Amino acid sequence: MLYVGIDVAKYKHDIAVIDEFGNIILEHMQIKNNHEGFYQLHTWLSHHVENPNDIRIALEDTGHYSRNIVMFLRANFYPTFSYNPYLIKEFAKSVSLRKTKTDKKDALTIARKLASDMPVMRQMPSQDMDDLKVLTRHRDRIKRKMTDFKVQYVKILDLIFPELAKIVSLHNQSTRHLIEKYPTPAKIIRANKTSIYNIKNLKADKAKSIIIAARTTVGNTSWALEFELKQTLQAIRYFEKLMTEINTEIQALMDKLDQVITSVPGISTTLGSIILAEIRNIENFRNPNQLLAFAGLEPSVNQSGESEHTGKMVKRGSTHLRWALLQAAEKVAIYSPTFKRYLALKRSQGKHYNKAKSHVAKKLVRVLFYLLKNHKYFDENLLT
Repeated sequence: MLYVGIDVAKYKHDIAVIDEFGNIILEHMQIKNNHEGFYQLHTWLSHHVENPNDIRIALEDTGHYSRNIVMFLRANFYPTFSYNPYLIKEFAKSVSLRKTKTDKKDALTIARKLASDMPVMRQMPSQDMDDLKVLTRHRDRIKRKMTDFKVQYVKILDLIFPELAKIVSLHNQSTRHLIEKYPTPAKIIRANKTSIYNIKNLKADKAKSIIIAARTTVGNTSWALEFELKQTLQAIRYFEKLMTEINTEIQALMDKLDQVITSVPGISTTLGSIILAEIRNIENFRNPNQLLAFAGLEPSVNQSGESEHTGKMVKRGSTHLRWALLQAAEKVAIYSPTFKRYLALKRSQGKHYNKAKSHVAKKLVRVLFYLLKNHKYFDENLLT
């Protein structure tokens, strides 16, 4: 059996290979991150083993730089695994006191970590689960951009027409229609009153208040602010359209995966898809504590002699997963009587709301671990 470690980078990858006895078969080989480099690796591997199953390959899960080579290795039937970079760092510390770090040594460290972990090893997720992670991360980026434009939209209106926010919600569709047609108080005043009253979903009393406020506004405008306001609204609508399209694709994937996670009351498709996409393959976790550690929800422990102190959450691992689990905990504590009582219990013990919510999240992780491992749907009666 050969164990291959790959240290991934943007333009090149460093390779090291050892056998099951720890002997170095290939101390270092560097390949380009392109078609030529991938086949250089494939050629070397095929010359040293007849069956791809006699090879195990591992790399750090460092984001998009590793995706293409992983797909190539999968397509050629090589068992390929991934590691959290933190685990590689800790393993390197455990086997050497030296602080030297090079790509060449990193590849060898990954190969040695892989050999030490076999036969228990992380399984790579399915293509559908990979796609789900791509889409949920994409949705997060689009949502952040859309939020930035919404914040800017409010800022511009605070300059042009500060009184408007006291009359109507600035994010209502009726308000947006008004701003698109009449972006400044001056244009509202000059407009035909009937046209303002006829704006869809804008109530008559609100329309009247807007017209009155426009006459006495302390806001100031310019052609540049008006131009920015129009384009900002266009950007918001554009990103909202993208969000709708992304959510449609995510829903289709969730239906295809037939996951049980949304059977938990309070876990929507949005939160459920993020949790699934970050976990990717539940078979990579032997128990709920490993999943808690992966999410960064486990407490830090400092033990010395007879004293032991439990501190704050370590907050390592997937920040996206931790965020989704904490959001889900808040929702589940509303819709599930058992989780609601558990949150109340922690609050009665004097814990801050956020601390109590983290306890709910930990309990939720244990429930989700059982459901996903056994493909069981949520049953409130089994919790009591």
